[in-house]
Amino acid sequence: MIVMKFGGTSVKDAEAIRRVSAIVANRKDKRIVVVSAFATVTNSLTGIIELLKKKNEAKATEILGRVEEFHSIIISGLKLSRELNEFIDNKFKELRQLVKAIGCLGEITPKSMDMILSAGEILSSAIVGGAILQAGCKAVHADSREFFITDSNFTQAEVDQRLSGQLAIRKCGELFGICDVIVCGGFIASDESGRTTTMGRGGSDYSASLLASFLGADKLEIWTDVDGIMTSDPRIVKDAKRILALSYAEAAELAYFGAKVLHPKTIYPAVKADIPVVVLNSFKPENSGTEILRQIKNTKIIKSIAFREGITVINVQSNRMLGAYGFLSEVFDVFRKYKTSVDLVTTSEVSISLTIDNDKCLGNIVEELEVFSKVVVSSGRTIVSSIGEGIRDTSGIAARFFGVLKGINVSMVSIGASEVNLSIIINSKDLRKAVSMLHEEFFSQESGPGIFQGIRDLGREGKSY
Repeated sequence: MIVMKFGGTSVKDAEAIRRVSAIVANRKDKRIVVVSAFATVTNSLTGIIELLKKKNEAKATEILGRVEEFHSIIISGLKLSRELNEFIDNKFKELRQLVKAIGCLGEITPKSMDMILSAGEILSSAIVGGAILQAGCKAVHADSREFFITDSNFTQAEVDQRLSGQLAIRKCGELFGICDVIVCGGFIASDESGRTTTMGRGGSDYSASLLASFLGADKLEIWTDVDGIMTSDPRIVKDAKRILALSYAEAAELAYFGAKVLHPKTIYPAVKADIPVVVLNSFKPENSGTEILRQIKNTKIIKSIAFREGITVINVQSNRMLGAYGFLSEVFDVFRKYKTSVDLVTTSEVSISLTIDNDKCLGNIVEELEVFSKVVVSSGRTIVSSIGEGIRDTSGIAARFFGVLKGINVSMVSIGASEVNLSIIINSKDLRKAVSMLHEEFFSQESGPGIFQGIRDLGREGKSY
């Protein structure tokens, strides 16, 4: 049995959904298909919520009408059953009534937000399920809220994995008795009172990963609109190569420090259960993608150059650090108070440098830090990271890395904290130059059988770099 997760761009219109249906139909295993909301729909639903917060019911209703029209165009292109059309019509009737009720009340609660946000996956999974059935599969649509149980932290709910696992095993076991394919929406769940909840960012991938781990799947496939995980962002590096295989540690670091294909936490349940994860392109299903495993052979080379923009560096300096204990705790208590996560940290005898990518509470943080230290803030920075198993313990890599960056000011370095990551902070204006030079240094001649594949060869499987 395999779990196949399709992202929003993979189901963006009728043609894309037919392509997905063909991919699913071509498999012989028992399949669980997890789908995101159609492309742009979640953003539209979020926009509706923001308008309702501003008490603009009329504009929110107008956008909901566009969302309904978008789904109608897809349904018309797929020529689905009358029963499915009625289901979709009823769902939009419920949404219109909800928007009107919120408008009358004059406020929107997190519970109501989740009722709106969940509609994207409820609609998409029903429509994709109908298309897969139409493609000749013995398929049924399942409501994810029947087997994903969470706490009541609406919009960011945590899954009760023990209870959810029991329900998923029972429900999917029953359904596989009458079908070969189960189609459900990711991201959505319910609390123990039966109220709809959502899992937050990366929730659809996380849903698929949890199902794979609960059911002991043979494989988890993440279908997107890219060929896999690349050696760098192809928008900056034109000769970026596809990485054929990564360890979970490498994939997690890449996801956290810039690669947008995966959210770092989403695949962890599957990898922890030693289930292979493969990132594939639904628009080029003939390509083999990137495989992510719990452990791979330590090749001791850099696999990718990643980056994160919009970084702020905060330097905290105080003589109180000398010979004292508890100072770091005092600093991080401030960040905890304002729920602001820290990415990189370096320290010296009297100072701490750290980075954040969320400056919403920056003014309050600085104000509290200045009570006991001198604070200097530098914005407009970028983290550039080299990722690869064993690079911390491989001689020569750091020398090559820094040797390439002549003429570029490096304001902060993090090495040693992670076995697979060497990161620096640079001015954002130097991003393209730095990434291009690093990629040229490590990937123009670097070879490793079965590790990389160039973009020009993506249509001819088998040639690796």
